[in-house]
Amino acid sequence: MIFLPITLAVLANVFYHVASKSIPAEQNAFMGLVVNYATALIASAIVFFLTPHEKIFVEAAKSNWACILMGVSITGVEAAFVMIYRAGGELSTAALVVNILIALAMLVVGGIFYHEEISARKIFGAALCVAGVVLLSLKE
Repeated sequence: MIFLPITLAVLANVFYHVASKSIPAEQNAFMGLVVNYATALIASAIVFFLTPHEKIFVEAAKSNWACILMGVSITGVEAAFVMIYRAGGELSTAALVVNILIALAMLVVGGIFYHEEISARKIFGAALCVAGVVLLSLKE
């Protein structure tokens, strides 16, 4: 059951990064985000109405602070990647480095706030990730 959402996440992220790198440099990055979010709003509304749900206001009332934080976070992620690519970040490594650093941060967040186990195996994996970031950051 997890294969489909993982595949969707990978494909969506590939398209996301190709699109982020392809936003015209002469366009204000935040106008690009306005267009992105307008498209996402329409697509999300269509999918919402095609899936099982309660009345729209009942569903909206179920939202909490996390929905707002996620919206602000997504704006930060998207703006950051547009800036990374405009600054010369490479499509082949920028997302990899960022996602490795996110994974390292999530290891700490998971351990501190969610009491997830930080095992020797996870620490070794994190060390390999750090080595990978160092190798990817070296100039050829």
